[in-house]
Amino acid sequence: MALVAALAVATAVPQPDWLRLGTPGTDADAMTEALDTLGGAPSVLVGFDPDLGTYAEVRPTVRALLGELLERQAALTFVSLTAEGRALAIAELDRLERLATDAEAPGDLGFVAGAEAALVDLAESVSGQYDAIVVVGGNDLGPRSWVEQVVPRIDDVPLLAVTPVILLPEVRPYLANGQIDAGLVTPRDGAAYRAAVDPGGTAALSEGHEPSTLAVLVGMLAAIAVLGYALGDRVTTLTATRPRDAG
Repeated sequence: MALVAALAVATAVPQPDWLRLGTPGTDADAMTEALDTLGGAPSVLVGFDPDLGTYAEVRPTVRALLGELLERQAALTFVSLTAEGRALAIAELDRLERLATDAEAPGDLGFVAGAEAALVDLAESVSGQYDAIVVVGGNDLGPRSWVEQVVPRIDDVPLLAVTPVILLPEVRPYLANGQIDAGLVTPRDGAAYRAAVDPGGTAALSEGHEPSTLAVLVGMLAAIAVLGYALGDRVTTLTATRPRDAG
């Protein structure tokens, strides 16, 4: 009960400035610049393959990005190469249909079986049809696969990415060498992007509120305390039951 009360209070009180995630000078600026270079009404392929375990982390950023693309009159086409990604894509497509009433309905290539091998066929079939590719990645299939299998087969098409922070070591080298043109890979990047984006007529597509960083901090400290208590209790038990040396 104490933890629930603490989380409720942390969620309700104003967030201190030192806990704000979104700060200037992050990859959020690069994402905005990449979108600006696309011009008006771009055709965008959305490789939608997040996983259930980490999608909650990136969902607000994904929805903000989709909203901005629709605000720019982008024609979106979804495709998934994992079962989890397809399930989440269906939910997001349904949400877009309900909320983006003034926008063009996104296209849907559905689920393509074969993972990375399927990307090769997909790249050849969509070559020349899109102005940009947005990859929403997860643990099973992320931007690395698109860089390796698709980028060499589709020339001069910007590749943008949104992934959970667990993929940061995998994605960062591709951002550094330019194979991924822009990426939102950390909670700070996502928060900074969401703070800067102007949703305009597609504001309904964005999350209703930002996650409480203070509540997240309280939850983390509580988890550390519980783990520390469990570890201490385990050590005490092992020490008490250890046979004493004869002597």
